[in-house]
Amino acid sequence: MTAWNEFLRLPEFRAYRKKQAEMVAGHIHQVSRQSVRNGKVDIAALQGKMEMIRLFLKLPEDLTTDNETQAILSVQMDEDTANIAQYLIRRSLAEEV
Repeated sequence: MTAWNEFLRLPEFRAYRKKQAEMVAGHIHQVSRQSVRNGKVDIAALQGKMEMIRLFLKLPEDLTTDNETQAILSVQMDEDTANIAQYLIRRSLAEEV
């Protein structure tokens, strides 16, 4: 197994990814609120930011060709995406109260 495969399977890397997902969710929340508060929404800018976030989050999958590691990373990406969505929903509901 290569060094990347070992690194990508470490619990510390998973902890880093979870923190990264929290930061991404916070950024998406902030950007979306700023767009609405200013009275206009620049959809192209939001789509560009979302694409850049997606590229950063998927980067680990490009660092390995090991099928098992890629499968693990794919499951983790699904979990991270769900966590980001949950964060945004909770923030949205908390603001309405």
